[in-house]
Amino acid sequence: MNFRDKVQWTPALARRSERLTIWSSCCTSMGDVPFTDAAVIILYANMLGASEAFSLITTSMLSLAIGFFSIFAVRWVRRDGSYQWTILKATAMALAMFGVITAAPYFGSWAVPVLLLALMFFSVNHTIYMAAWFPLLDSFLTRERRSGYLGRMRFSWQLASALLLSAISFFVGKNPPIGKLQLVMLFSMLVFSCKFFFIAAVPSFETQEQSKFGFHDGLMRALRNKPMAGLSVYLFILNIASYGTIPVTTLYLKKSLHAPDNVIVLISAVVLGGMLCGSYFAGRIIRSWGMKATFLLAHCGYGIVNLLLFFTGRSLFPSDEIYWVIGILLFCYSFLFACSNISSSSEMMTLATPGNKVMAMAFCNSFYYGGLGLSRLLTSLIVGSGALAPLWVLGNWQITRYQTLFLLYALCVVLASALLLLVPAVFPEAVSRTEKQD
Repeated sequence: MNFRDKVQWTPALARRSERLTIWSSCCTSMGDVPFTDAAVIILYANMLGASEAFSLITTSMLSLAIGFFSIFAVRWVRRDGSYQWTILKATAMALAMFGVITAAPYFGSWAVPVLLLALMFFSVNHTIYMAAWFPLLDSFLTRERRSGYLGRMRFSWQLASALLLSAISFFVGKNPPIGKLQLVMLFSMLVFSCKFFFIAAVPSFETQEQSKFGFHDGLMRALRNKPMAGLSVYLFILNIASYGTIPVTTLYLKKSLHAPDNVIVLISAVVLGGMLCGSYFAGRIIRSWGMKATFLLAHCGYGIVNLLLFFTGRSLFPSDEIYWVIGILLFCYSFLFACSNISSSSEMMTLATPGNKVMAMAFCNSFYYGGLGLSRLLTSLIVGSGALAPLWVLGNWQITRYQTLFLLYALCVVLASALLLLVPAVFPEAVSRTEKQD
């Protein structure tokens, strides 16, 4: 049985589809590790001669592409008529770009432009994949199993990614040659290709939704979905305020604290470990505390961790124990990010209008990932422009520009708290009043 077979939904087939898509997500994440993990792509871009600003831009391209092209990617999904077929074609194109990225050092002085261009095309193909992914999940997931499945899926692919990153940190050593990073990417590319098998084995259920609306009508209907629009705007602003923290910490470790490369990659594995634990416990947290408490926990935690990162520095932690402190803080940060991601994804799938779910989810994803990408892009522009003083002194305390950014992130998270009024799970009464007024 494969995606070309139309079948009736049954609990047994739904469970089988859950397992297949979880394995597929593991292959995707292990293949994406060099691009989604800040440490690996920053180290690779630096070896090719990219500046700090360009290095940060490489970490933002995937999220920016999803943010800006998600709505347009709906056309590909509708044209293909099958979520699985869309994902398979996008995967094939992404693999081609993967090969170009791995071969970037052989382009000499053009290595950095080739890297950025290939990353851009890779990211656009990933956008098409994302446009089909959540509707595919919604074709067999029931509402009761949604948050639990999303937690298991994230736990699985993050465990796979954390194990791979840990292995990478030991493989590359303190000062790796660029050839070692190319070998890492080649291995990730091979794992990435395994998703062909798992996606092709997922059947197309007869209940798989076909859109009832055209592109324009579907977009207008998504815009009129006030609960979904409110959630999208909130996630957009919150992600702008919070998503730059991890790549800036990578630069902080590399440029200011002069941490060895293998320590930086190992801390990235700790970050994925935090996401792993967050994914494992997110379903339980949501069931025990509710969606409202989960959103509030993540929001407050973002501000607190960024503030604590502001206080890290050689003035307070002169020895290597600072790496432990930063690792623990980033573990907590990624734990909160995983909880926030699962709660927002579950809420998105709940609020999507039946008959228009492909467009509704693409609409919400465009805001969600647009915020992620813009956070890192704006950060790269600030770092590259020299707007922040490299170092300033407060008494006996020396503060770097990276610590200044942590303080700015914390302040922005506080300002973003006003938009919690737009989130149905947090303030359903406020959203209901807005709908009645309209």
